[in-house]
Amino acid sequence: MNSIVNMDKIHFYKMQGAGNDFILIENTSGIFHGRETSFFRNLCLRHTGIGADGVMLLENSESAEFTLKYFNSDGLPAEMCGNGARCAVYLANYLSLAPQKCSFQIGPEIYKAEVIPGKSVRLQMQLPKILRTPNETKSFLSDDFKQGMSLNTGVPHLVIETRKPLDDLDVVSLGRHYRYHEKFKPSGTNVNFVYPEKPNHLLARVYERGVEAETLACGSGAVACAVFANQVYGWSSPIFVHFSGGILRIEFETGYKKIFLFGPVELVFEGDFERANFQ
Repeated sequence: MNSIVNMDKIHFYKMQGAGNDFILIENTSGIFHGRETSFFRNLCLRHTGIGADGVMLLENSESAEFTLKYFNSDGLPAEMCGNGARCAVYLANYLSLAPQKCSFQIGPEIYKAEVIPGKSVRLQMQLPKILRTPNETKSFLSDDFKQGMSLNTGVPHLVIETRKPLDDLDVVSLGRHYRYHEKFKPSGTNVNFVYPEKPNHLLARVYERGVEAETLACGSGAVACAVFANQVYGWSSPIFVHFSGGILRIEFETGYKKIFLFGPVELVFEGDFERANFQ
């Protein structure tokens, strides 16, 4: 496997999971140290770079099949990305870095996942933590929204149920407002707007922190939306979260002893870039 031609020319893989797109680089030789903030940001630019919601480095691990380091499109590291992790698992299996059923490491956390025939990946997520209940979010949600809940599903998420169809929402301005709301200082939050289509099916749109825009899907956000639906509507597993980029399936046990994110992944293309072009 010749992933790296030389120190100046880097091989990369462009992948997408339910519309979230990523640049993945095998970094087992350590050519990146993870502090290349402006470099990663330049790679992710849509018009002058490769274009992506984030960059991922696949590295060696002593505790699992591989280590995953994730960077949002602003070039800064993030604690977790559900759809990105699913893409990384698929690629690790594709490159023979990991078996079909594998474990991988993000920071101190060990995750388990499985590549499913038909280009899908099932990922066991961290146990969700409810940070603010619907009663606790009433004080800062506008009257345009019915209710909300704040959770951490690897990264912080605010889930807001809308009173009107999602197509009528200005997701960017509203998402930015709540992303930077004083209740979530200093680190901010991702913001998910949901509308119940029918039992066990949620329509969703998401504003992602670090991308600072609406994205086509969000894996950790889908988990947050499903926990919200289970808590507020009483929906049981599985719950399907419909984003514009695709449908994500959330499966969970009672009490969220185990919770899984399931959805499609695709290797879109691969290629090489010259490092100097993005410095």
